[in-house]
Amino acid sequence: MRFFLFFLNSFFFISNLFSEAVLSDYSGEVKFRKNSFSDWESVSAKNIVLPDGSALKTENNSKAKIIIDESTIWLKPDSALEIETTSKYYTSFGLVYGKIKASVVGLVRKARFQVRTVSAVFGVRGTDIMVASSIDGRCSIDVLFGEVEFEYLIPPKKGKRSFMITQGMSFEIQDVEKAYAVSLITKERENEILSNWDPSVSEEKSYENVFKMEDRKERLRNFIAYSNAVNSEISKFVYKEKESDFESGRSLKDIRGNIVRVDQRLIRPDSKTLELFNLIKRAEYKNYSYASSYSYMEPGFKYNGGGANNRLDAFIITFGFNKDIPKDINKWQSFFSDSSVNPEWATFVNANITDNSGVFFTAEAYKYNISRGELINNTEVVGVPQNSNDRDKDVLITGVINKTLLDDIVKLNFKESDVSNPTGNIVKKSDSSAISGALWGVKVDGFEFSGSDKIYQLKGTKYVKGANFGSSNNDDYFWLTQENYVISNSGSVRSKEDIFSSNKSVSEIINANAIQSISYVKKNISNTDGVSDDDYFSSSNIDSVIIGDVPFMMLEKVSGGVDRWKY
Repeated sequence: MRFFLFFLNSFFFISNLFSEAVLSDYSGEVKFRKNSFSDWESVSAKNIVLPDGSALKTENNSKAKIIIDESTIWLKPDSALEIETTSKYYTSFGLVYGKIKASVVGLVRKARFQVRTVSAVFGVRGTDIMVASSIDGRCSIDVLFGEVEFEYLIPPKKGKRSFMITQGMSFEIQDVEKAYAVSLITKERENEILSNWDPSVSEEKSYENVFKMEDRKERLRNFIAYSNAVNSEISKFVYKEKESDFESGRSLKDIRGNIVRVDQRLIRPDSKTLELFNLIKRAEYKNYSYASSYSYMEPGFKYNGGGANNRLDAFIITFGFNKDIPKDINKWQSFFSDSSVNPEWATFVNANITDNSGVFFTAEAYKYNISRGELINNTEVVGVPQNSNDRDKDVLITGVINKTLLDDIVKLNFKESDVSNPTGNIVKKSDSSAISGALWGVKVDGFEFSGSDKIYQLKGTKYVKGANFGSSNNDDYFWLTQENYVISNSGSVRSKEDIFSSNKSVSEIINANAIQSISYVKKNISNTDGVSDDDYFSSSNIDSVIIGDVPFMMLEKVSGGVDRWKY
């Protein structure tokens, strides 16, 4: 629950806002002009600021790279680009002739980023594009990702003056007096956009990554087939009364540079239960020792599991209510605002479900206490009574189990195997059969580090199996260590300075950010309170990337209703 609060609160942030075009790199003969009245001068240094009204041109066999905020523009040889304006709400470049590639990201709310040619204006909306232009008005644009708003500078004799060019399309004007042509991006142009345009990279090496991507395509096709099978598994995993009330998905990079696909759905397994299901898929999971420089050499955050293909993790939040949830979503706000409606229980389950026979999971469970009017996490969630005068002692359920048993964890169908003499082993409530490989423990100690600038949290919590306080057996003790990061869609860790200069809407903030949470269960170092680098169960981790899209949509519907539930 505490992590869920961190997850929700972290989405109300965005990056800092300033705009300054900088020539970050170049090769060969590149020339610069401060304004239209100045003479062209040869560039002799990198990282020079390009003020509004200036221009840059590349000669034969020369290239240049311009950075503005989070966006990048690359110039091919024999190209001329004017820097018209670079305010934070309106950025405009004029391509006089030649060819450029632009990767446009991180625009503030209602900002406009455009590239103008002799005959047209292209309004870019979060995309990767390639634009070519000539002085006689001919131009073309290839939109690899996102979309572009096209507008003729001179109205055509026939047809629309403006329209959208969508992802995967090519647009071309060969003659300003004739109609334009629209088609799918050719393989040749797609590879050109994907190639490395950095000035320091030779033409011979610029396509190396593209060729590597080609080599991986067969593996990717296999992964797509695998993902389709996974979707089928989701349907089997949870019986749905109806289709998803809300669903969303996003592809992004995690903190280690892995390509991640997150699918998120809010479903109703039955009439009284809501479940937020996050499925995190990676075609390739790269090996590492420490996830970031922040966790480097901190005990308990070392990964021992190695690389993997077709990695699959899940983060599942489930609430069971005391009354039937209305089928009409428009009635949810009044339903959750009703003082007689309470969640009877809740579970927060994090799991590595790559191996069906060995699912590594951690879970927190909560039960609603009527007299206290709140959800509580203590030994009562496993059926062990707690003295009413005792302070709540946080309980963790964890282990490595068969995937068929994970649904019992999600639905709180478990209890201590011996309530009168707690052992830490759990069985099913429904039939008392064993949930082999799982155990529960009570918190006895912990530590936490948070970033002073970057938004991250390193957390370690020590547990004793089965509330066996004072045990002299070191094997009864284990640590849950967690790394939580607020990341951008490109996988960079967000800073507080980025965040507090926000001018975007809440939905834009959520779409631009995600939470990455990496969990390990580690051994306790004998005769100390220290956490070991060795794993308690197996050499693995749980690596969840969580987006806020569906929670935001849901909260819009129930805003105010859930505020009264304390936890």
